[in-house]
Amino acid sequence: MSKIRCQYCHEYIDSSDYPAHEDEHLKLRSDGQQNEYVTLPPEERVEGDLEGVPTVYLHTKCGHATGMPDEITRSYLKNPYLYLADATFCTGCGKHVPLRECVWTETGEDLQSHIDRLRAEKPELRPGIFMRMLVAVVKMFQ
Repeated sequence: MSKIRCQYCHEYIDSSDYPAHEDEHLKLRSDGQQNEYVTLPPEERVEGDLEGVPTVYLHTKCGHATGMPDEITRSYLKNPYLYLADATFCTGCGKHVPLRECVWTETGEDLQSHIDRLRAEKPELRPGIFMRMLVAVVKMFQ
C-alpha cells in the first residue's frame, strides 16, 4: 500500500487512510482555529535563531494580538508562497482575516506587505497559474 506524508503532522499515512487522517487536522477547535495547519516538514523549515523576526500581529479591526506559532513562521520564511490564501487567524475575532488588516507589533508593517516582500525575494518558488487560479476560486467561496 502506498503512503502519503501528511502536510500537517508529517507522518507517513496509508493513502487509503489519509482522507480521514487529514479531516482530524482540519477539525475546528473551540476558538475557531483548525487543529493544525499546513507546515513544511521540520527538516525543510528555516533553522536557527528567529531574533528580529516578527511573531505577534495585531488585527487592526478588533485590536487583538495573536502570536504566530514557530513552525508556521519557519515554514513561511522558507517558502512565502506556502500560504496563498493571504489570510491569518485572529484569536480576537475567532476567524481568518485578510493579512492587510493585521500589523506586526514588533515592526508596524502590515502582514500583506511583509509576505509580498518575502515573495519578491523568492520568485522561483511562485506556484503555477493553475494553483493560483484554484486559490482564487476557493477564496471567492469563503
